[in-house]
Amino acid sequence: MCSVREGVPVTTGASEADLRAVTEREFLDELVAVTRERVATEFLYLMASDDAVVGVQWEQPGVDHLRRYRVRDACPHCVVLAGVLALAPVLPLDVLRAGRARPQYETVLRTGRLPHLAFARPSGPPGASWLGDCHAVDGDPHSTADCPRHAMPPPTGDPLELRLGSLSRAVRELYPHDGAATADLHQRLRIAQDWRADAQAVASGIREAAATWAFLRNSCVLGVPVPGVDGLVLTLPPGRAPDDRPLAELHAATVRAVPQGGGPLPYQERACLLPESASGTRRMPTYAGAVDLTAAAPVRTLRLPSPRRPLSTTGRGVLLLYEARHAMGRHVASAPVRDSAYWDSEAALNVFEFTLLERVAGRHYQEAVAAYVQALRREGDLLARPHKVLDRRRRKALSLAFGGLDDEELHLWASVAYRNAILELLGDLKAFAGHLRRQAG
Repeated sequence: MCSVREGVPVTTGASEADLRAVTEREFLDELVAVTRERVATEFLYLMASDDAVVGVQWEQPGVDHLRRYRVRDACPHCVVLAGVLALAPVLPLDVLRAGRARPQYETVLRTGRLPHLAFARPSGPPGASWLGDCHAVDGDPHSTADCPRHAMPPPTGDPLELRLGSLSRAVRELYPHDGAATADLHQRLRIAQDWRADAQAVASGIREAAATWAFLRNSCVLGVPVPGVDGLVLTLPPGRAPDDRPLAELHAATVRAVPQGGGPLPYQERACLLPESASGTRRMPTYAGAVDLTAAAPVRTLRLPSPRRPLSTTGRGVLLLYEARHAMGRHVASAPVRDSAYWDSEAALNVFEFTLLERVAGRHYQEAVAAYVQALRREGDLLARPHKVLDRRRRKALSLAFGGLDDEELHLWASVAYRNAILELLGDLKAFAGHLRRQAG
């Protein structure tokens, strides 16, 4: 995700907002023509709306222009995505930003919310690629005009509601006997449900987190690692008949389906919660790519630790939502190119975390950010000893905002507040993305 402001646009110019019925060709021609005409546009939105309506909004200083269309001869979601390709040479959009609009849009669509593609003029030289993002807005995105690719998927139950008495042969082969398999999977399932419940509690009532929570709730199945081989997992999708193929056969089929060195492959639509059943020292969830032997395809994983010293429930929820948002932005199984678009995405991911913390830790978190802002202004540079900034009162207040924290977790959230303060002082997401890039070396 890139750094484009969040939210539903506020519109003016009611006469232009009247609904018009057009063909796809008419829509694309008008979209390009109006965009070329309105050269002062700073933000441009392509918005799926209720009842197969497509909205386009051009925002200029002091005035916004909204037009609403019902396209007679095409799926509204296909029309929006075709609009991105038509706009790419006009705005312009670089290949990466234009190409990732589809997976971002369809990821939001699968969560059952309205995808709003947003583009923002960059602050750099004329001709630089515009920034891009996809917001999730409340509303029903589906209609009878949807094509089969974008039609509402059939309703499914909770992906973590599993019948552990009916396991595939490959999963059973990971354990000495069926009783051990059932006991271990029950433990993993409980850990996954606990983490997910903490994420739900944090996301509740936070609009910016709704699509991320829906991704966790609807698109993440349970998985188990294959011992002795890094990056191989077996997923346990609900409602599927047990697979009788042995592990070796699944592995061979996956090797044939996922060739080495053949270029990036798309991740599966679903992702995998990978709980650690044994207690350890690691406390934070992490995102990583893996290969799923069950489906013979790459899969995104969210690894959930079971530490001896648990984090606060609020902290766990924030961290899992952060990593889920990270996973939602990854669409192909390859190492990301660390170009300017990558760091724009990292900056936006940080802002998502800051937003969560502002909502769940309130004024105590904001006071910590303010303390770091003051210290940065005094120093005129990055702080040599940021851990000395928060006095005892502020540290105690920040801890109580989470229901009580140990020193290690308190340091974690203080460091996030420090990053948030750097963004506030820089005052610009592009500059903040440059800061993150420099800090990464």
